[in-house]
This record gives sequence, C-alpha cells and structure tokens, in this order.
Amino acid sequence: MSAVALFAIAPSAAAQRLMPSTTGLSVAATASVARPSAESQGVTSSAVRFAPRAELSYGATARVSLVGAVASRGGVLEGQEFQVRSVDMGLRYLGYVGRPLRPFAEGGLAVRQFSLDGQPGEITSTNVGPWAALGYMWFPGGAFAIEAAGTFGRVTFESWRVAGTGTQLAPLVHQEFGVRAGARWFFRAR
Repeated sequence: MSAVALFAIAPSAAAQRLMPSTTGLSVAATASVARPSAESQGVTSSAVRFAPRAELSYGATARVSLVGAVASRGGVLEGQEFQVRSVDMGLRYLGYVGRPLRPFAEGGLAVRQFSLDGQPGEITSTNVGPWAALGYMWFPGGAFAIEAAGTFGRVTFESWRVAGTGTQLAPLVHQEFGVRAGARWFFRAR
C-alpha cells in the first residue's frame, strides 16, 4: 500500500475513533435548570427549578433517532409546591455526521402529570403538550457524548381530580424554558 493511500485512510480511522455510531440504542442522564411558569385565572407564578431526566434513544439512522424520556420537575403556585412528572416521546435530528461536535434538534409530545398536596386532598391532572430542545452533542471518543441544549415545554392542565371530592378547577397553563446538560452512552461504538 502506498504512503498516499495510508495518509488518506489515517484521518478517516481517527474520525471513527472520535465518535460512536449514533445508530442503535443509547441512554442519557441529563438535568435541566428551568424556569417553569404556572398561570391560572390571571394568577402567575414562577421559580427556577432543577429537573432530572433519563432518556433511551434508538438511532434509526446516523441522523434520526427515536426518543423516549422520563423527567420530574417542580414549581410553586400561590406559595404551594407542585410536581410535574412527564414521559417525553419524539424525534431527534443530528447534523454533521462524522464530526466531533454535532448540532441537534428534537421535539415531540409529552404526557405530563401535575400533582399538588392541597386541601382537602391531593390535586392531580394529566394532559399532553409539546416539548422541544436545540443543542449540541460533543463526541470526545469511545462510546460517550456530552450534550447541552436549550429546552421548552408547555401543557394546559384541564381535567382535574381532587381526592375525596368531585371539585372541578380552572385550567392551568404550565410552561417552561430551561437549559439542559448531561452525558450519553451508546451501546455500540464504531
């Protein structure tokens, strides 16, 4: 093999060592610092909150992945702490195949459950809303990637259950903007 052919192969081999294959399964643990706002009947409340998130993805191609994640976040409304748990489902598009730094966009629908311990009992609601994220993944080598993204989510809680009563409450709009960071592990490295 000539020196020119070896020189042409070496950068390609180095690029393959730099990043894992994005096809197949991957798992990620991330966390967001988000500012959720809750608005109901003209009363608005917001506070900065920490939201852990666990994700399982399947890369159908080097650019497109199916995404499923669970997350938990909190907030304050009229001085009372509430929790919002979600199951996010959607798609991710990764740009620039073969580069160590790749931009991505993802989004889909989330099933979110609101819960608050109030009087006379627990108040809950489950509804569906959109979510999205824009960010970058950095592939330092091996089967790992580090990611960071800006996030958005919104849901209107309308169907309420108040423990022990048939009380109906006004709709509550829950919206949040956040910044998420974490690590991803790919099951199959190139």
